[in-house]
Amino acid sequence: MSDIFISYSKSDRAKAQVLAKALEGEGWSVWWDPKMRPGQSFDEVIDRALEAARSVIVLWSKKATLSDYVKSEAWEGKQRGILIPALIEDGVRIPLDFRRLHASRLADWQGEGKGHLERCYSSCHT
Repeated sequence: MSDIFISYSKSDRAKAQVLAKALEGEGWSVWWDPKMRPGQSFDEVIDRALEAARSVIVLWSKKATLSDYVKSEAWEGKQRGILIPALIEDGVRIPLDFRRLHASRLADWQGEGKGHLERCYSSCHT
């Protein structure tokens, strides 16, 4: 079981990696798709990882709002009451189903300091 599942668009992989490393540095266990091994079924692995996660952080960018995978993963987090949305680009319009939740702004965050992480994760985590 991971504490955190990170959902993101493939074009935002670098930002997801920075966030994963920062969260792991704070002692959280993090799952994101580079942990998949060749030959694994993407859908099965994602489903198991989402089921086991204690929270789902979705990194919303313009590309992520167009991704069916990201929206499906966000929906799973929302249904379970464990969704933590984060904006990683300015001017992003989060899909309607997810706009009622406050989103942390990480657009200018480059991995430094804990302040953004505390606002993004710790204050929302139960």
